[in-house]
Amino acid sequence: MKTIFLLFFILISSLVAKVEWTDMFDVYDEAQDSDKIVMVMLSRKKCPGCEFMHTVVFEDKHVDKLLKDGYLCVDIDIDVDEGFVPIKFEYFASPTFYFLDKNEKILKRINGGLHTQDFIQILNKIKKYKEKD
Repeated sequence: MKTIFLLFFILISSLVAKVEWTDMFDVYDEAQDSDKIVMVMLSRKKCPGCEFMHTVVFEDKHVDKLLKDGYLCVDIDIDVDEGFVPIKFEYFASPTFYFLDKNEKILKRINGGLHTQDFIQILNKIKKYKEKD
C-alpha cells in the first residue's frame, strides 16, 4: 500500500508545473555558465496580476518547460526587496518583467500580467531573438 501511495505521489508531483526561481545574487553567474536568458519579475504580494501569473500562467506545463529550458527566473518583491531592485529597472505597476541576456542587456520589458498563450508567445519570441545574436 505504501508503494502505491508513493508512486501516486511521484506521478502527481511530476504533473505539477513549478517554476524554479533563482536567487537574485547568483543569477548572472548562472547565466554566464548556462547562457540562459534572465527573466526578472518585479512583483507585490497583494497584486492581482502577480497572483494570476503565479497561480495560472507559471503553473502551465508549456510555460514551465520554456522557462526551465531557456530562462533563469528571479522574482523580486518590490515592497520587501525595493533596495535590491537594480536602478535600470523602472516600474510603473506590478508585475513588470525584464528579460536580459548574460551581459545584463535588456532584451524586453513587459508591464502587467499576461494570459498563458500570450506569455508563451513572448517567451518564444525572446528566445528566437536571442538565438539570432
